Amino acid sequence: MSVFRITELPQRPNRGRLIVPEQVAVQTKVALLGFRGPDGRHEGLVYWLGRRVGADTLILAGYLPQCDHGPQHVLANDSDIGEAVRTARSVGLCVVAQVHSHPGCDTRHSDGDDRLILMPFNGMFSLVVGDYGRGGMTLDQGIGLHQFQDGRWVQVPAECREALCVVPTVMGGLL
Repeated sequence: MSVFRITELPQRPNRGRLIVPEQVAVQTKVALLGFRGPDGRHEGLVYWLGRRVGADTLILAGYLPQCDHGPQHVLANDSDIGEAVRTARSVGLCVVAQVHSHPGCDTRHSDGDDRLILMPFNGMFSLVVGDYGRGGMTLDQGIGLHQFQDGRWVQVPAECREALCVVPTVMGGLL
C-alpha cells in the first residue's frame, strides 16, 4: 500500500544525528504493535522526548499519547499533546521527535503526515515504521526517516546511515 502523496517529498541528507537508546526503540515498537481495534491492526504514534545538543538530537524516553486511530490514520488529541509537553518539561526534556506507523511498507510521509506533525521545528525528526509497527527500526531495515529542514519535511535517504544511531543497552561487555 502506497501513501497518499500529491506534493513533492524531496530527499536531502540529514542535518545532525538522531541518537536513541536501543531500549527506547524496542519499547516504541512494542507500543506501535499495540494499536489495534476490532477490525485488526491500526496506525500508531509515539513521541520521543529528549534534548538537542548542537545539531544532534538525543532521545531519552518515549511518550505514548491517547489517540484516535484506525487502519489508515492516527491522531493524538489536543489535551494529550499538552500532557506530553508537560511531562517532558517536568524532567527537563522536550518533545523532539515522533514515530508513527503506516499500514504497508511505504515509509514515506504522506501529505497528511507533513501537515499533522506536532509543532515542527528545524532539525526535528519524524520516523515512519511500516506494516503497522512490524517493520524495521533502522534505515537498513526500511524505517522512513524524515527531518524538518528550512520550513518543510524532507526524507533522509537510506544511504545516510549515520543519521539514525540506535545505541545498544550494553556496549563492550557485561555490566
